Amino acid sequence: MARIYLADKETLDSTHANTTAILAALEESGGEHKKAVRYGIKISKSDSGKKSRVTYLYDAVGMRPAAMNYTDGVFNYGSWGNVEFVKNNYPCMVKYGGTEDYKLLATNYALKADGTTASDVANVDYAGNAMAAFKGGWLCQYETATDEYIIWSNVKYDDGYNAYHRTAPDGVIREGFYRRIYTPALLNNVARSLSGQQPMASKNATQERTYIKANGDVWEHTSWWEWNYIIALLKIMAKSEDLQEAYGNGNMSGYVNDSAQFYGVLATGSMDDKGQFYGYNAGNKQVKVFHTEAMWGDQWERICQMVCDKGVVKVQPYGDCNLTGAGFEKVLDFADYGVSGSVGGYMKDTVMTKAGRFPVTYTGSSSTYLCDYFWLNTGIVAVPLVGGCRSGLNCGACVYLHYTAGNAIWYIAPGLSCKMPNAA
Repeated sequence: MARIYLADKETLDSTHANTTAILAALEESGGEHKKAVRYGIKISKSDSGKKSRVTYLYDAVGMRPAAMNYTDGVFNYGSWGNVEFVKNNYPCMVKYGGTEDYKLLATNYALKADGTTASDVANVDYAGNAMAAFKGGWLCQYETATDEYIIWSNVKYDDGYNAYHRTAPDGVIREGFYRRIYTPALLNNVARSLSGQQPMASKNATQERTYIKANGDVWEHTSWWEWNYIIALLKIMAKSEDLQEAYGNGNMSGYVNDSAQFYGVLATGSMDDKGQFYGYNAGNKQVKVFHTEAMWGDQWERICQMVCDKGVVKVQPYGDCNLTGAGFEKVLDFADYGVSGSVGGYMKDTVMTKAGRFPVTYTGSSSTYLCDYFWLNTGIVAVPLVGGCRSGLNCGACVYLHYTAGNAIWYIAPGLSCKMPNAA
């Protein structure tokens, strides 16, 4: 099947004034002027270099990339420290009803934001969870015959931008979303994001969702859109395909394949005093991005609102999550690219869609092209697992479409999220 490409926004924008962006900015700000900004990257399909294939676009041109300084043990924000999506991300405690209780001190979660009052980050009797807040944002992802594009904007710059990462089940775009700081622990049959706990494991997706919903109706598995949104921001900030090199390897060693155990999985809270971003180039320590611990490493994170139904990728822009893909929207059919059966490897050639990137060839490496692994089984209805690893560098922006919702094993744990209560 011939691939259908969207109009090249980069070329169009160089020849046409975009009044749509001005109108969108005014609408979002209640009629007051709001400057529309865009931070984008263009990825050359023909270049295998993990950094050389990435070029900054629009307001990102001339900015310095962000990366962890492993020698000094300091995260270098480059030019990104004061960008809206970085400043509007913070740690907080969220009540079971979905309302924000208070902010945590960004450099020590044991304290409230005032720097003196003890927090409830490790309090199992607290009626809520420790969460990372993500406010605002619109995302555009598309491809041309030669390049792939990832663009973030503070407004709906045109119809190619979506905000599904913060769209509630009723279709209303909310101010943002809350995502777990910690891999959930199972406490009294409730999936909780708290410090100092052993992450839960060995539950199937239906069981996980039951434990997630025990927090309250507003709670859910982390969505594909939320995960993809964060990965997109990390790629833009790093100006690189290699997220482990830029942000930290994560805990990717020490595993024993025993379905009754989860050896090597770290207890939550080891990075409570490390700030918004922190990582190591060692393979047995945690990684943290956007105040989210274990974005990759430790365990695979099971998420919702995307399935691979016997080789057909389907997404749910909004609505109550289900694990079958019923009513979902088709995004891509791997059969159209000659991919079938049980396949996997380091991602090389990919298709960039509004819902993210999907690989169609798997002959890359850990240091070329996307630098991340991918697994696919076109014979099942696969519920996605993301980020985790059991074997060295097979983690990062890694996707595993090889398990059904019924799989339960020690290296799988759920995400935990809820949308902010206020409309944008």
